[in-house]
Amino acid sequence: MKDQEKHKQKVISIVEETGLPFCPLFVIKSIDEEETAYHQFDEDVHYSGDWGLYLDNYLGGDIYAVPYYAVEWIKVRPRCLKHQGRLIPDKIIDETEAFTAILEKYNIPYQEQDGYFIIYGYK
Repeated sequence: MKDQEKHKQKVISIVEETGLPFCPLFVIKSIDEEETAYHQFDEDVHYSGDWGLYLDNYLGGDIYAVPYYAVEWIKVRPRCLKHQGRLIPDKIIDETEAFTAILEKYNIPYQEQDGYFIIYGYK
């Protein structure tokens, strides 16, 4: 558990260092599950973070978590909507450029499709 917490803090530091203003929307699909509607997101939303069924400790020791070795892919949408008022359209916060820079800095292979990124566990 110590190593997991240490890794979590490292990831938080990297995200804070890059200046992303929110945790991007993401969903993880394991190899042993069928792709369903909850694996899809094709529009900007007001919330961020995990879109999937397991809301916390996705890759951690939780009984419902997806172990890292079972990850088929992770989809990330580095955009979100910020509410500005009833009469004003929502503002789109787009961190695509910053997110791409992180992926490239750490040599993480990815595919970009329709406004989201796919990072494969096996490739």
